[in-house]
Amino acid sequence: MKLERQIKKWTIGLTMVIMMFILAAGAVKVEAKSRTKTQPILNHAQVIAYPAMKTTVLKVKNLKEGQSVKWSSSKPGVASVAEDGTVNFLKKGNTIITAKVGKKKLQCVVSICSKKAYKAVAQAQKYYKARNMSYSQGNRMGKRSADCSSFCGRCYLPQGMTMGGTTSWCNTAAGMALWATKHHKVISNGAVSVSSLRMLPGDLVFYRKGSNGRYKNIYHVEIFVGYGWNNRKLVGYTMSSITGHYPSILKRDYASRQKRVAEIARPAE
Repeated sequence: MKLERQIKKWTIGLTMVIMMFILAAGAVKVEAKSRTKTQPILNHAQVIAYPAMKTTVLKVKNLKEGQSVKWSSSKPGVASVAEDGTVNFLKKGNTIITAKVGKKKLQCVVSICSKKAYKAVAQAQKYYKARNMSYSQGNRMGKRSADCSSFCGRCYLPQGMTMGGTTSWCNTAAGMALWATKHHKVISNGAVSVSSLRMLPGDLVFYRKGSNGRYKNIYHVEIFVGYGWNNRKLVGYTMSSITGHYPSILKRDYASRQKRVAEIARPAE
C-alpha cells in the first residue's frame, strides 16, 4: 500500500510539472507572437508608378505611442516623400524611401517607369494571378497558352507595341532583341546587378544558350516586374511562360540566371 501511495504521489507530481512546462511554453509563444505583431512595418515594400501618377501614402504600422517617423528618399529627384509619408512620382528611375523609427529603418523601393511599361507589368501580373496559362509554342497566341516571347509580347500588345511582330503573331525572343537593338532600346549588352537599380519595371531580359544561330544566341525572354526584399536584401523579379510548368507563368529571381543574360532592353521609353 505504501508503494502504491508513493507511486500515486510521483504520478501527480510529474503531471503537475508537465502542465507547468506546457503553460510556460505557451506563455513564451504568446509573448513572441505579440512582439511580432507590435514590430513597426511599412504598408508597402515596393511601389511601381509612372511620372505624375497620383500620389501614394506610405504608412508605418504598429507605431507605439510617442514614436515618430523620419522619412527620406535616396533620390528625391525621382520620387520625393513628405513628412506624412506622401510620395510624389517625379521622373523615371528607382529610389529607396526610408522610414526611420528610432534606430530601426524600414525601406520601400519606388520604381517609376513609362506609362506603357507600367501597364505592361500590370498585364503580366494579371496573367500570373490568373494561374490558368499553359506553355505552348504551336498555340503560342492561344487564349490560355503562350511561350516566353508571346507572353512578353502580349503584355505590350494592348499598348500598341508589336516589337517587330504583328498584332496576331508576336515576334520571337531573338527577333525582339534584334528589334530593340535596331531601335536603340538596349540598356545593357549583358547582366546588371540588382543593387545598381538600373532596371525598371517593363524591361525585357534576353537570355542566351549555346550556339543556336539566332541573334546573340538568344533563346528566351522574360519581363522585369520590379524589386522587392528578401531578409532585408534587395532582389529583382522577372516573369515569363516556362516550359514544363503549369501554370506556366512563373515569377523568378532575376539574379539566379544572370550569367546567361545577353541583353536588357527598355521597349517603352
